[in-house]
Amino acid sequence: MNRLHNTPAGGTAGRRYSRFAAQLKQQFPDIVRLKEPLAGYTNYRVGGPADALVRPETLEQLQTIIQLCHRHRVPLFVLGKGANILVNDQGVPGIVVTLEGCCRQLRREGNYVYAGAGLQVSELVAFCEAEGLGGLDYMSGIPGTVGGALTMNAGAFVGEIGDRVVWVDAFTDAGERVRLSREEAGFGYRKAEGLKHKILLGCWLALEPVDSNQLIRSRMDYLKRRAEKQPLEYPSCGSVFKRPKGDFAGRLIELVGAKGLRHGGAMVSDKHANFILNVDNASARDIFGLIQEVQRRVYQATGVWLEPEVKLVGFSEAEVAEVLYPPADARPQQPAFAEKGKRNG
Repeated sequence: MNRLHNTPAGGTAGRRYSRFAAQLKQQFPDIVRLKEPLAGYTNYRVGGPADALVRPETLEQLQTIIQLCHRHRVPLFVLGKGANILVNDQGVPGIVVTLEGCCRQLRREGNYVYAGAGLQVSELVAFCEAEGLGGLDYMSGIPGTVGGALTMNAGAFVGEIGDRVVWVDAFTDAGERVRLSREEAGFGYRKAEGLKHKILLGCWLALEPVDSNQLIRSRMDYLKRRAEKQPLEYPSCGSVFKRPKGDFAGRLIELVGAKGLRHGGAMVSDKHANFILNVDNASARDIFGLIQEVQRRVYQATGVWLEPEVKLVGFSEAEVAEVLYPPADARPQQPAFAEKGKRNG
């Protein structure tokens, strides 16, 4: 996932987007699906339709679609595997593009690997393992695509993908081809400021030779640790909240007694409190409401406002603001921190 748009659907703009989508279907009949529900494309298994879901088969098609959207002022959102997003029940206005048809390059040159943004992270990890190249084994079990991992600087345990990036290839929102260095990408904790408003195509990664058997053992160890700590039996987006400075989101959620808390079909995991699960045909509104309730409880009890790691797609700017910032009328009580532990990151 590379670009987020939080433009409400409906009205004059909504009708214009629908007309544009229909024209795009005429121009690219084989790669455009109109009013395609997005629930089947996200890990949460929720989300309404896009005006058009487009699967370009070449970079030239992708570039043309980006340029058309820019020229006609139609929102464009790049969807990876939907691993860390929550899509509105009303859907996503404008054009949604997937990259698995045009950005699946994977090749080695010495100790460097080029990985297309449409590849799954698991495919990249498997390739490096087979080639005896170490440095990404800690990414084992991370869902989503390489593009999504770059956008949020995904990582686990001992590192983040940004640590290994040399260059990132991308289109601007106007369709211009650019290349950004690791420094220009601006990798930070669960973010990459320099990649905002870019459509990512792939990246070069610097790795080092490691025995393949050692990499296999490392992968299995990371997968075991992930299975022991994380609830994998229900749809989720992974960690819902970023780690607050000097603490852990899961610890604070557990502290306020929110494990097992439910809102409709959504529930805070009783295994890892920083996971919200779709346990009973939850809607996006159920999950959104539970996010807000958890934030409110933690803020009132501790004075810490938990910042979302999950990205909201198709929600209004006002709705996004509701989870980014504490409400003006909120009055946190005197913070009452328990002794800090390292359960639930």
